[in-house]
Amino acid sequence: MKNVTANQFTPLRKLATKPKRINHLDGLRGLAILLVLGFHAFARWPQTVPYGDRYSGFFLFSEGWLGVELFFLISGFVILMSLEKCSTIGQFIYKRWIRLFPAMLVATILIVLTAPFLVERPSGEIQLLGVVPGLTFMRPSWWTAILGIEVRGIETAFWSLYVEFKFYIIAALLFFFIGKKKLVAALFALYVLSIGLHVGMKLFDSTIISNAAHFTIGLSLQYFGWFAAGSAYYIFHQSQDKNWFWAALGMSAISSFTATPDITIASVLVALLVSALFAASLVQERLQSLLQSKFLLFIGFVSYPLYLIHENAMVALTAKMGQLFPNMPGLLMPVLPVALLIAIAYIIVKYIEPYVRFLIVSLASATFSSQPVQKQTLIG
Repeated sequence: MKNVTANQFTPLRKLATKPKRINHLDGLRGLAILLVLGFHAFARWPQTVPYGDRYSGFFLFSEGWLGVELFFLISGFVILMSLEKCSTIGQFIYKRWIRLFPAMLVATILIVLTAPFLVERPSGEIQLLGVVPGLTFMRPSWWTAILGIEVRGIETAFWSLYVEFKFYIIAALLFFFIGKKKLVAALFALYVLSIGLHVGMKLFDSTIISNAAHFTIGLSLQYFGWFAAGSAYYIFHQSQDKNWFWAALGMSAISSFTATPDITIASVLVALLVSALFAASLVQERLQSLLQSKFLLFIGFVSYPLYLIHENAMVALTAKMGQLFPNMPGLLMPVLPVALLIAIAYIIVKYIEPYVRFLIVSLASATFSSQPVQKQTLIG
């Protein structure tokens, strides 16, 4: 592949000399969680919120679930960077787990303790066994099959974490066995295989095709196009080779047409917009500056615990706002609940999560090693 000439992708050449942390990615995380919040507040639960479906027609609300696909792009980018810092598959998986589990544990406890007071929860009452999928990052249907009884997760939003963890394992296997560049092609090939089998299942009455399609869906391979694109963008960022940029843009554009089984013009357009936004953020300094606004960086900073705790609590609290202030404009009803949840997410990520992570690492160190816990061990 040819290298970028001196006058091409100039912002990226400057970016390569900056510290390893890419701040505008936190701004993208902030945008992603705002899209998801808008979807859950105004489009996902019209039967529960006081204003019904009054605002669900606005495309950024109706298609706000595509913020998750933006998270997937970011994850594909960041995970490849993380894999390069690990020497074994086990080390990588442990670092991912210790990065995600403490906040999941804290969020799970918080959700269980507050659920009795949030009777308007759209997901209904919590099944105690429902804490298991989130804490193990395994989808509820897998636990249903294992235990032989129905297991319902405590938050439907956790579904993307189940997808992420499967991606981590598969990406780690590919990275250490076939290398970084072949990994991108393999991830996209898995995505194409899943989509092809899904189409074949609809066109042909074949048990083999149907079983294979369900197997790939069980592994969430239908989302791997986004991860592949994110990984290709990382190689572009690292190498400044424009061919990787166009390959990544093509993969994310193709993935935009299969973002949902029920393809609509709106969903495709918003997915393409998400793809274009991520691509532009790597080469446009002005956009990078916008994404590094204090507001977006702050929302990006709290995005993970906020994602974990927001859906049922936000909708239930919005329903309570409607009961207390029936004359309040509908668009304003979720504002106070969201502000409260952002404050809680900040406390989690700033104070509680690091302490829980330290306790876990300390316990693991005391159990498996006589060596003291090093501060850098806590960095995910």
